[in-house]
Amino acid sequence: MKKKHVFEARVIKLFSIMPLSIVIGFAAALSWLFCHLPLSVAKPYRIAMLNIAVCFPQKSWHEARALARRAFIETAKTLAGYSHVWLRPVPETLARVDRVHGEEAWLAALNDDRPILYLSLHQSSWEVPVLTLGQKDRAIIMYQPGGDSALEDLVKEGRQGTGCTLVPTNGDGVRAALEAMGRGGSLGLLADHKPGGTANPYAPFFGHDVMVPVFVYKVIQRYRPHVFFVSAQRSPDYRFEVWFESAAEMLEMNEAETMKAMNAGFERIVLRNPEQYQWTYKRFTRGSQGQRDWYKQSKVLLERLRKGEPSENIFVK
Repeated sequence: MKKKHVFEARVIKLFSIMPLSIVIGFAAALSWLFCHLPLSVAKPYRIAMLNIAVCFPQKSWHEARALARRAFIETAKTLAGYSHVWLRPVPETLARVDRVHGEEAWLAALNDDRPILYLSLHQSSWEVPVLTLGQKDRAIIMYQPGGDSALEDLVKEGRQGTGCTLVPTNGDGVRAALEAMGRGGSLGLLADHKPGGTANPYAPFFGHDVMVPVFVYKVIQRYRPHVFFVSAQRSPDYRFEVWFESAAEMLEMNEAETMKAMNAGFERIVLRNPEQYQWTYKRFTRGSQGQRDWYKQSKVLLERLRKGEPSENIFVK
């Protein structure tokens, strides 16, 4: 077991016994200080700023920097708050869910014989919808395993708090997920990051091609499930709204249209509250035309943006 994982698990356990307001305040303060380090040092913040410049070319240097700073702080607050989501009694988290949008359509789908496919992304407190849907639907949730660690066991236990079952994104996990769908069950996955392998297609995300999981299209074509985008939004006082948004139109699309519609759905969710998306991931490493060097050249490219060069001239598709 890696020492890093042991340390992280201990920090999360410590945070879980502290008042949530203190945990969130500490994370916000620490991340705010980090954002004021030179960009050459503050790499995650630099990645967030580059991604925001790519996705919002209309923003100036100062506007992109301000949004990246707020987003970085929000991501830190999200991660720190998971100490309570994972380790505190589940009713405490569910009591902070003030509203579930689209609940009527979701409950109607649950009463149908067809399976359900949940598509989610790293937006706001993305663990909370797992607990919300687990109250009504014992879905299979796919996750990226990180090895045998105390941290992974802690996360799995927390996510399964209301009845969902986690399976890894490997052969065994895929088989378990497909068997569940074949029985009319439900499957959920975070589909906004680069999938493994090189055989996956590309679709636009904020105007730039990124690799997307063709697994989503294959599941839709094979099982004809109800499809829902699932997301959350967090208020400043750490209360939540959860969305179940039907994407029934994806059942009638070909592969390219399905992948494009999925990313378009994710864009709509991000735009609902851009500050709460996880902008620290290198989402644009590769496009349909090949490898991009944006992250390797991030300091140079951001300096060009600072000097007033238009973003669309810097980040060529």
